[in-house]
Amino acid sequence: MPRSTSLHGLCLILAFILGGEIQFSSLSRAESRLLVKATKELPRHGEGSLLTLDNGRLLLVYTQWYHGTGNDHDPARLVEIHSDDGGKTWSPPQTVQENIGKMNVMSASLVKTTSGKILLLYIRIDSNRFANLWYKESTDLGASWSEPKQLSHGKQGLIFAVNSAAIRLKSGRILLAAYGSPSAWQKDEHFVSFSYYSDDEGQTWHRSDNQVDCPLRGAMEPEIEQLSDGRILMLIRTQTTRMYRSFSQDGGQTWSPAEKTDIVHPEAPMLLQRIPGEKAPLILIWNNAVVPGADHQGPRTPLTLGLSYDDGTTWGKLINIEDNSKGSYCYASMDFRDDTLHLVYYGPGGLRYRTIPLQQILNHDLKQKSATQE
Repeated sequence: MPRSTSLHGLCLILAFILGGEIQFSSLSRAESRLLVKATKELPRHGEGSLLTLDNGRLLLVYTQWYHGTGNDHDPARLVEIHSDDGGKTWSPPQTVQENIGKMNVMSASLVKTTSGKILLLYIRIDSNRFANLWYKESTDLGASWSEPKQLSHGKQGLIFAVNSAAIRLKSGRILLAAYGSPSAWQKDEHFVSFSYYSDDEGQTWHRSDNQVDCPLRGAMEPEIEQLSDGRILMLIRTQTTRMYRSFSQDGGQTWSPAEKTDIVHPEAPMLLQRIPGEKAPLILIWNNAVVPGADHQGPRTPLTLGLSYDDGTTWGKLINIEDNSKGSYCYASMDFRDDTLHLVYYGPGGLRYRTIPLQQILNHDLKQKSATQE
């Protein structure tokens, strides 16, 4: 949950220590701009998904809170904006999915099928103890959408998916990372992670045969990407100050037991994706700092980008996208157009947007080569 940062005055912040030297590059904050402003009437915008369409349009579907203070359980709907000029200008917001939940609908994931159909996956939350995954589809590049359909069919408890959590595998299978708990914002909450997959472009869905657990509050907000050898890597938010990971060798049908990584991470979401191209690296965006013992193990700043050329074993070439100690940055989504990374994320003032040329990322050369040592 996005929250204000009151911990920036603390001096004890752990980050990646690379060969005894911490060294990062920071992008100019002038490159970041407020895309959708939060107001009293619309107090929060976030948890969106960005997708480049076949006609070059950038389509962004995000969660718009329209009542209360913008807490996770306040009323919210899904809206879309789009850009036909590479992100220079954006259309006014239009509702894609009105609130059909007793609490809200939130956390969009867009994914394109082999035939070109677009799937929009999201959560419908009815209470602190009941939520399921739903989806819509578009066959005309987002101009119109089908009626909502239920994806998961839990009879009790919560089934969630963080934003931008769906991918299409090389086989054409659609894979969605998900997580669940008996409750949320209650004393008995404890999350486990799993997945749903579809081999018929979203007409039918199957849940993975097993699930992944982690210590303390559990395995939350998983992100997935396919590796060069065909396996699926799942990175998991935890309460331990480290990310955990799991692997699937059968397209998300089963998952290995979770194992602790060396990636320093507060209790916050991350974003995992692969840059397009032959032998292109994985890209990870996360809050690269912790304050042990603090709320959520530290503030959601800085927002850091890292690359991995070995399928997630090590991470290097770190760039701080945002490093304002008073800010809170999270729930990012990205896609690529015209050799440029397009990135949206929750931040100060509302939903923020920036572009970064891929060459600036790929040619970035710091002294450290590994980002997995504390």
